[in-house]
Amino acid sequence: MPAKGTLELKDDVAKLGVVTDGKGHFIVFNPEKAYDEPLLYGDDKAVWSQRVYGGGAVGTESFNASFWDPRVRASFDFKDDVYSVSCGDRKTEFKPLSKEEAKAFLSKVSFMKTRWKYQAHSLARDDSGTYYFIDRMRDEFGNERRIWVGKRGKMKRLQMTNLVADSEGEIYSTKSGEYRFVGNLNEAKWVAGKKVTKLTQVPVEANVAMIYGELGVYEKDKLGTPCDDL
Repeated sequence: MPAKGTLELKDDVAKLGVVTDGKGHFIVFNPEKAYDEPLLYGDDKAVWSQRVYGGGAVGTESFNASFWDPRVRASFDFKDDVYSVSCGDRKTEFKPLSKEEAKAFLSKVSFMKTRWKYQAHSLARDDSGTYYFIDRMRDEFGNERRIWVGKRGKMKRLQMTNLVADSEGEIYSTKSGEYRFVGNLNEAKWVAGKKVTKLTQVPVEANVAMIYGELGVYEKDKLGTPCDDL
């Protein structure tokens, strides 16, 4: 879901560069430190802030900015006088707008905060391949948590009736049962009435591509990165 609110840029807007793939997609960046934020992507109405986590430059000859996208390895690059975006094995060339075109674009486009506001919190499954997934809002957006249960590709969101989270564990209560983490979150189980199903915890960091691309939780959602479209 999109995050509400516009972004207040610390950099002088007049210093920003704009490149396009010629198909209605634009990237806004600071040419003086393109390997860092602000890096924004979108259309001619709104561009969304990207989470840049690495990169560097060689003078003015080349740069690389790696940005968050859990589905693929993603980066914005400049090399041999060519701007490009890489999304896994896919590479899309971008061309710069002229100063006049960039000025006009920047004067009308809305600068938005990061579009995607959730992050994976925990994942577990039973021995029959039923998954139990929790995500939560990033700290800057709030504290909402959500729960999905089901087979890979067919998971359904359950309505929580109660949430307990303290030093002794976490309990996510729904009408169908309770998803429990106990013992300093080392043990996970699903409790439905008197039936208790022990769950195997699945490391989130090692399975982000599967979470975003295969579980069926986010398949209809745009994350707000260039790799949504390119």
